[in-house]
Amino acid sequence: MTKQNLAMHQADWASRLRQELEHNVLPWWQANMFATSDGRVLGGRSNEGALLELPRSAVLGARLLWTFASALLRLGPDPARALAAQRAWDWLRGALTDAEQGGVYWSVDAAGRPLAEHKQSYAQAFAIYALTACHAWQCAEHKQPPQTMTPALQQALQLFELLELHAADPVDGGFFEGCTRDWRPLPGARLSEQEPPAPKSMNTMLHVLEAYTELLRIDPKMPFAARVTARLRELVELFLTRLWLPHQRCFGLFFSRDWQNLTPQVSWGHDIEAAWLLTRACEVLGDPRLRERVHALAVRVADAVLAQGVASDGRVLGAGLFDGSVTDARSHWWCQAEAMVGFWDAWQIAGDKRHADAAWRAWSYIDRHHIDRQGGDWFKLLDERGCPLLDANKAGPWECPYHHVRACLEMLERLA
Repeated sequence: MTKQNLAMHQADWASRLRQELEHNVLPWWQANMFATSDGRVLGGRSNEGALLELPRSAVLGARLLWTFASALLRLGPDPARALAAQRAWDWLRGALTDAEQGGVYWSVDAAGRPLAEHKQSYAQAFAIYALTACHAWQCAEHKQPPQTMTPALQQALQLFELLELHAADPVDGGFFEGCTRDWRPLPGARLSEQEPPAPKSMNTMLHVLEAYTELLRIDPKMPFAARVTARLRELVELFLTRLWLPHQRCFGLFFSRDWQNLTPQVSWGHDIEAAWLLTRACEVLGDPRLRERVHALAVRVADAVLAQGVASDGRVLGAGLFDGSVTDARSHWWCQAEAMVGFWDAWQIAGDKRHADAAWRAWSYIDRHHIDRQGGDWFKLLDERGCPLLDANKAGPWECPYHHVRACLEMLERLA
């Protein structure tokens, strides 16, 4: 697709994305992930729509809050979305929050009792991220300025202080993976059994960076802003100088405390996601020199993902190794969503139509294969032929609306 043709298609593309959000994705989550009796968050749903009794993760709870608060802010008022946002807010500040020790639990059961009570840094970051969106929604709802100290912003700042006090590494920078319930170091903390034990991970750094970006974006003149700015700048520098592996042309995934890469694994979805989130962080920091360095890296990342991590049908592959071999050729919904934004971001930076084409192809693949036009929402995992893997959850501890809602909202703004 030429740049001229792409411009002609942008209005249609944006219209299709908005339709997807308002008539498919958001209504599905509103109807299927909250108990009708009391609004509690449910455990999950199968691809056929069956209710699954699964742990209620902090990841799911925070992402639900972010999704509906952000949709209200960026798509406009809607009673059903407002009810979903309120239910998610009640769940996060109630069942998921540790009232005694602070922070959010990793997971709770159907009644809101802790199942895994440790304090994973990744979960605290997503809670901060969700609470910043909730704060903006609360301010808009009550016609208050962003400097208002809402309950959501108060909790976000409490989580910021806990992360800074207990999980930040004062020697080598960045954040450790997790702590015990009472905030003591927790060696071996990791996001899942599929991951190797590692003191630090790219995934956790990325989402702390994302959370701090949104915290700073509230108002760079607020009292906490100087500390958030300093830490956010440090995280950007770590991505530029420690996490990016120039010889392998990818970000490392798992690290020792002093930033020695521990595995030969590549996640092309995380790479393209990191590229545009780093760009966003630099926009908020407002440092032209840092932005120039990050823009150069974002384009290099996009080129590297295009060269090794994109299949002939336009989908981003699941995972691989430094030698270029593919270890997971399936299509994960979140990888395609991040590719759409990340490649478009690279096109906006450098004007290379290969990146615009890659963004369009990612969306085209989503539109053809991931969208569930009969059951609603998106299929989360497809085989190499683009067929849904029906034993994969449609909703669960990790299968959340955050990636595809965020991608659609981002593209709506960028296409406009």
